[in-house]
Parts: sequence; structure tokens; C-alpha cells
Amino acid sequence: MTARTPSELIREEADLLAAGIELQQQGLDLLLAEMRALAALIPGEDSRLPTDAEVEAGFDNMPV
Repeated sequence: MTARTPSELIREEADLLAAGIELQQQGLDLLLAEMRALAALIPGEDSRLPTDAEVEAGFDNMPV
């Protein structure tokens, strides 16, 4: 086995890091696709319903 030069060692390390980053990116891309698909299935909030603040505002004028 021949000794590798420092530049070869650095290049090999950089290649390993690049491969790791690429694998992480693929996993994150898959997760994003799954999240978008699930978001399409989840019903949105009905904006016609009063908010909690609006409901509570209706009770502010009640006598104690």
C-alpha cells in the first residue's frame, strides 16, 4: 500500500462529505414531498368560524 499525499487524503474526505450531504438532501427531499402530500389531505381551517378571541369578546359584557 502506497502512502497517499495530504491533498489526496483531503480530496477523499471531501468526496465522503459530499456523498453524505447528497444522501441527507435526498432524505429531506423525500420528507418534503411527504409533507406536501399530507398537507393536501388535511382540511384547512374554516375561516367563517369565529376565532377564540371573537368568542371571548362576546363574554366580556356579562355581569359578574
